[in-house]
Amino acid sequence: MKKLVLGVSAMALLGLASCKKDYDCECTYQNTGSTTTVTEHKTIKNSSLDDAKKTCDGYESSDGTITKTCTLL
Repeated sequence: MKKLVLGVSAMALLGLASCKKDYDCECTYQNTGSTTTVTEHKTIKNSSLDDAKKTCDGYESSDGTITKTCTLL
């Protein structure tokens, strides 16, 4: 009986861990030498938390004058 309860509990936790949903990613653009920033929001649809973090981090860039930093909300 204990094995059955543990097995069902483990399956439930595994199901919750792989839950997919929509996530918001906020990206901020900063021009070197300027105090002006621009903020952009992107929606990452039907993704797990780990995949959404990787996608949001992938939006970051820098070309020497403009730096784009992104945060998963």
